[in-house]
Amino acid sequence: NLVGMIGTIKSPNYPAAYPDSSDFLWKIVTEPGTSIRLLFALFETQEKFDYVFVYDGPTVNSPLLLEKSGLSSTPFAVNSSSNEMLARFTSDENITLPGFLAVYSTV
Repeated sequence: NLVGMIGTIKSPNYPAAYPDSSDFLWKIVTEPGTSIRLLFALFETQEKFDYVFVYDGPTVNSPLLLEKSGLSSTPFAVNSSSNEMLARFTSDENITLPGFLAVYSTV
C-alpha cells in the first residue's frame, strides 16, 4: 500500500530486467476528495505476455483504466475518479525487460 500525495512505483529490479513469473500489486491511496494521476515515464515489457493493469479503485474488480504491454511512447498518464487506484504488473516465464517507472500524484 502506498499512501500520500506523491510517490513512485516501478517494476521489480528497475532499471534492470524484472523477474520471470511475477505478479505485483500497488494500492495507491491519497487524501479523500482527491483523485490520482499516474504518469508513466518509461514503459517496456514483453508485448502480449507481460502486462501493466491500472484499476479505478482499490481492487482488481474495480473498473479497468489501462491494460498495456510492449514498448510505449512516454510519458503518458492515467487518471482515477477517486482517491484510490490499484496498479498490477504480471510477467510470464520467458523474456524480461526493464519494465516501467511511474510517478503518482494527486489532482
